[in-house]
Amino acid sequence: MPTKKPVDPALETKHLFIAHLAERLQAMERGHAPLQPRAYRLCARRLREAMAGYPESQLTARLAGSHPAVAELLANRSFDSHGVLQGLHWQKVHRLARQALLRMRQAR
Repeated sequence: MPTKKPVDPALETKHLFIAHLAERLQAMERGHAPLQPRAYRLCARRLREAMAGYPESQLTARLAGSHPAVAELLANRSFDSHGVLQGLHWQKVHRLARQALLRMRQAR
C-alpha cells in the first residue's frame, strides 16, 4: 500500500483539528455519540471554516477518504464553484435530474 505524504508541519495542527471535527460529526451521525443539534451545527461550521484555508489537494489525499464529512464538504465546495456534481456517479445523477425536470415540464 502506498504511503501518504507527510503533512506540512505548518498545517499539521489544522490537519488534526479538521480530522477531530470530522470524527465528531461522524460519531454523531452514526449514533456513537449523542446527537446534539447545537454541537452538530457548531462542529459543521468549524469544519467548513477550518477547511477554507487548507489546500484542497491535501484534503483530498489525506482526509477525504477516511472522513465522509470532509468528502461531502469538498463535493459541496466543488458544486458551488463549478455548478456540477463531482464523484463516481455524477453522470447518472445528472441524467436522472434532467429526466425528472422533463417529466415535470410535461406534466403542466
